[in-house]
Amino acid sequence: MISYIASGLLVLISAGKLAAARRVPLSPGMRYLLGFFLSMAAALAVSAEPTVRLLPANELPTTALVCRLVSNALQVLAVHFLVRLARATQTPVPRTRLWPLVLCWALMAVCLVDLVLHVDQFSAPGFGWRVGAVGYQVVLVGYAVGCLMTFMRVLTRHARQCPRGSFRTGLRVIVTASAVTVVWGLYSGLPTLWLSVTSLSGADFLPVGRMIGLMAMALWVVGAVVTTWQGMVERPLRWLTARRDLRSVTPLWSVLVAALPGIALPPPARCGAEFALYRKLIEIRDGLLVLRRHVPPELADWVRESARRHAAAEDEPTVAAAEVAAALVARKSGHSWPQPPAARTSSVPSIDAETAWLSAVSAAFTGSPVVDEVRKRAGATYAMPAEAV
Repeated sequence: MISYIASGLLVLISAGKLAAARRVPLSPGMRYLLGFFLSMAAALAVSAEPTVRLLPANELPTTALVCRLVSNALQVLAVHFLVRLARATQTPVPRTRLWPLVLCWALMAVCLVDLVLHVDQFSAPGFGWRVGAVGYQVVLVGYAVGCLMTFMRVLTRHARQCPRGSFRTGLRVIVTASAVTVVWGLYSGLPTLWLSVTSLSGADFLPVGRMIGLMAMALWVVGAVVTTWQGMVERPLRWLTARRDLRSVTPLWSVLVAALPGIALPPPARCGAEFALYRKLIEIRDGLLVLRRHVPPELADWVRESARRHAAAEDEPTVAAAEVAAALVARKSGHSWPQPPAARTSSVPSIDAETAWLSAVSAAFTGSPVVDEVRKRAGATYAMPAEAV
């Protein structure tokens, strides 16, 4: 039943992507990924115990061997699609030849014929060491593991070149799924070896292999969802991040808009958290530009003395927040200077860097004792209007 559930889940995901393809055509990589999913779904359904029981019971050993051949052939086809998926990420796309896959199928079929011809010895102790049985296992595992190792190598290299985000995370989950699938292939594909080494019975050996396989399938599904549906995964995270950043810059924004109402942009009819954040960043930056000419020339000395007195760090956000606090006081009393200091900004020109920078400035503006002392000192020095000085 678990095999049917896993198979149905893979078919459901594939059907969803095919339904979406009516609006947006599938990329070659997505076609190969769906080929992998559908091949594995068919393999799981064919190899499930209820499927074998539905077939003629009087030929049970032969039926089990044929089901195994069909299931393994579908698994080999699935890893072939994986190699094509990995190579689709390269430029130019390398050619993937079909003859190794066909040769693998042919060798597996020849080995199975040998086993069927001697099926009367199926329960004999040494049946697993027949040339046909050993050859079948070696061909199956050799081809599958070789394809998976190629897939892991190419995809790992591609993931390093991708930017941070759910897509790269999904690729890394898929690489992990490939590694678990290699373990599953080495375990389930070489029963003769492991039954001899571990002295396990068939009843104990099969459930372990099935659990490893289902774990691999779960990782494949998670990796595919995170990679192909990244918008659904990242949208809530972006919203939460934008809400957090809005709260962090709002104290500085509120003070600037109250002192400089002209920097406020016309309110839109409706906007989300990300758009509201971008508006506040623009308005804060406009306010800082207006205040530059009101920064007292003594500010650097004030910050240095206050930082030494409070044993606090004289970092860039604190200095920028002190400039805002002193400039607001000086502007209120009408003081300005013809050569304003250079505008302070984030070292990396990006929205994320600007948000982090202004969040740090806002935190220093409301919580730094250095900024509070500079504000009081500016009030004592420039309390009188400029005309009265």
